[in-house]
Amino acid sequence: MHLMLCSLIFTTSFTEAYLLQAEEQFCERNFDVAETLYDAAILSAKTHKFVNEQALSNELAGHFYLDTGRKIKSVNYFMRAFENYTEWGAVAKAASLTKYFEIGDAT
Repeated sequence: MHLMLCSLIFTTSFTEAYLLQAEEQFCERNFDVAETLYDAAILSAKTHKFVNEQALSNELAGHFYLDTGRKIKSVNYFMRAFENYTEWGAVAKAASLTKYFEIGDAT
């Protein structure tokens, strides 16, 4: 039991570490590295079935792409975040992302 709990904590921490590093690289304007780390965070969360972490990772990646001028790509991440938040049961949070769905049409 203790080993399973430690494994769960380590896996969650690993996903969060990717996400924190992605945000740090984004702030430092290392966009190629940030992009890789956002995708690693999303994949890690998906692999380990942490829907909440997957939702947050997709949302933050959406903001990253929006802020770096890749609006159409950002919509894809916001839509995945919407789906993840909805699956997790955070419907109000999911609804707050719908404003980003139309930004791809403006480009």
